[in-house]
Amino acid sequence: MIRSTFIAACAIVLLIGATPAARAVANGNARNVPYVIGYHPLHSSQQPFLGQLHLNFNNGIISGTYTDISVRPGGPLANAHNVAVSGGLSGSQVTLHIRQVTFRGTFSAAKMSGSSTINGSIYTWEAQQGSPGSGR
Repeated sequence: MIRSTFIAACAIVLLIGATPAARAVANGNARNVPYVIGYHPLHSSQQPFLGQLHLNFNNGIISGTYTDISVRPGGPLANAHNVAVSGGLSGSQVTLHIRQVTFRGTFSAAKMSGSSTINGSIYTWEAQQGSPGSGR
């Protein structure tokens, strides 16, 4: 359910095959890889909150920035611009820390997805490699 909502909300076309950046990430090193992340409360049919990530991958260590691009007001990361992101990638397990929020999930080529607890509520999230409106 979040997948179809996220894709519709972001207007992102799913990638066919791994991009060169996705292959570089899988191999351990990539710089400034863009992702669009969408997240919303579990079992919610509301439009997800959206953000743009620019991530650097260095042998399992993730760093980068997050910018809120959501048209939906009141998100946990509302009005965040160029906020530091840290985290890690071990096998297919990924962790991203953005301000006080920790996103945990799985990584596969150009996509990440999982769940997070924000202010006592469970949120589901998905991040797709690319930029808003880029078609990738």
